[in-house]
Amino acid sequence: KLFIICCSRDNEMVGIAPLVIRTVDKKIVKCHVLGFMGKGDYFNFILHSQKGSPAAIIKEIFKAIEDHSDLWDKIELTHLATDTSLLHFLLRHDRYNPSIKYLTSCPSIRIGGWDTAAGWDTSGINAKAKKKLRKLQQETDYQFKMVDCRQSGDIYDRISNVHKQEKAYLHEQRGRIDRRSLFEDQQNEEFYKRVFMNNDQVIASFLELEDSNVMIAYQLFFLHRGKLYGWNTGYSPDYAKYGVFDVLMLETIRRLIEQGQVTDIDLGAGSYPWKFRWTNQFTVMYSLQLWNNDRLHTRLYRMLVKGKGILKYLNRKTAVHS
Repeated sequence: KLFIICCSRDNEMVGIAPLVIRTVDKKIVKCHVLGFMGKGDYFNFILHSQKGSPAAIIKEIFKAIEDHSDLWDKIELTHLATDTSLLHFLLRHDRYNPSIKYLTSCPSIRIGGWDTAAGWDTSGINAKAKKKLRKLQQETDYQFKMVDCRQSGDIYDRISNVHKQEKAYLHEQRGRIDRRSLFEDQQNEEFYKRVFMNNDQVIASFLELEDSNVMIAYQLFFLHRGKLYGWNTGYSPDYAKYGVFDVLMLETIRRLIEQGQVTDIDLGAGSYPWKFRWTNQFTVMYSLQLWNNDRLHTRLYRMLVKGKGILKYLNRKTAVHS
């Protein structure tokens, strides 16, 4: 259920904490987790810093959270960037600091740092990807496009179809049964279609065959204040052997250098090796994981979870020695 905290001063809103309480059902005991609303790579409170000290506003928000501690068993605030007032407040607080843990990183590519004329051909960036590009150019008649959703009304249907094909390929050929397509959920689809509709802030870069409507690979971004935030990617299984995502990244970077309007590409949360083959820049993300041990309910839940973990460990040890 929603748990939105609003902080005002002199009848003016100065802070909003967009939170929600989720229920984790373990059959015997349920756990009520207080966290950010929605999903994403960056989370934060919304603060009007010109109307008050960020630390003072955040302090009031956490007072409200603590005053309602009978409603939650655990605080789980994830994806807190190093440059935020919220993380700084938590780190300097005796109660919250011990519960701050490293979570992941968000690598990013600095587009503005490359020379438009020389940077593309002479930089040492991802030399293997350049070989893949040349091979794809020689063996297919592809073209690169970058559009926003105001320019291309059918882009949603095209990319969702490619993503579903990729999921089926990973299931059947690679044994990746954990892989799913976010475009197969009806409620997701309704929401995404509203976001895409005539939205010039949703940017798609993609490769397609020149003489047909066949999409080879795509990447979706959100544009905000001159920065592209990577959101979703997909490729056609028919072209998997070419390493088409590397080709797509090279073409995207080249176009952005030529246009000179975007400063950075944020590759999203996750410290995956492929991201660091493109950049050495990243933002570190932390999380707050704080249990409400004053509640008997919480202590019982933690005991059951710990006991379940011990049983799993013992079962694995037994299987190894049998």
